[in-house]
Amino acid sequence: MKLGIHTHAWGGHFGGDTLYIIDRCKQLGMDFIEFPLMEIDAFDPVAVKARLEGAIEPTCSTIIPDPHWDIGSEDPACRQLGIDFLKGCIDKTRDVGATVFSGMCYCLPSKQVPPGYDPRAERSRCAAAVKEIARYAAQFGITVGIEPASRFSNHLVNTTGQGLDFLAEVDEPNTILHLDSFHMCYEERDFYKAVVAAGDKLGYFHMCGNDRGRPGYDDIIDWDGVFHGFLQVGFNGYLGFEGFDTTCKYIYRDIIGDPDDFARQSMAFADEMLKKYGYTRG
Repeated sequence: MKLGIHTHAWGGHFGGDTLYIIDRCKQLGMDFIEFPLMEIDAFDPVAVKARLEGAIEPTCSTIIPDPHWDIGSEDPACRQLGIDFLKGCIDKTRDVGATVFSGMCYCLPSKQVPPGYDPRAERSRCAAAVKEIARYAAQFGITVGIEPASRFSNHLVNTTGQGLDFLAEVDEPNTILHLDSFHMCYEERDFYKAVVAAGDKLGYFHMCGNDRGRPGYDDIIDWDGVFHGFLQVGFNGYLGFEGFDTTCKYIYRDIIGDPDDFARQSMAFADEMLKKYGYTRG
């Protein structure tokens, strides 16, 4: 199992002026770093790769940050802008040497829809766009992950089951399900059953407390159920800590405190759970 962390623990922006985060992750002993690509022009894969020095693995993720890039839109021009953005993200993922690109990259986040809205046509348009992205990524050996997010984040894919249905519609072999314990708190009744339902499509997992703080210790998540589920489905992939500094958009309360402490405490708990369930790091 690989343990890593999202750069948003240190701030909402990542670019040439925040490369020091890579050094912190090396010192902390992380196996990988998850880099956000929403500010795609600020991300210099050459500089990032040089700073990584092969000592730590990169992964990349994004949401669709601009409503004019809605891949579910009825407007073909709008959809194409979104597809072009996501292909640009794949290019950055390739150039930094990563093999995983993931996140809520399958629809426009926080989109307002009317009561009784039927999302099926929009979901099919989104699936067609992700299919194109996955095929583009495949030629570079990149896996594309779909992260179900809570009903407060999007209106298309909230649960493990909806994620699997979406992946079935995409129908590309280099796609995986990316679960997130924070979003699961809103949408899943049983952590173990949700993980087991994901089966062999589970390839990435965001591990954080129910308040999006450090996992374990004093949160209310059934971590034994999660790790029992991992064993049941044979998951041995990326286990990432996703916490948000208050400079991130819409984060009004400081949950994680010092990012280095958040990283150390999260990793210590994860290491305890890995040992308990017979996993090894790396």
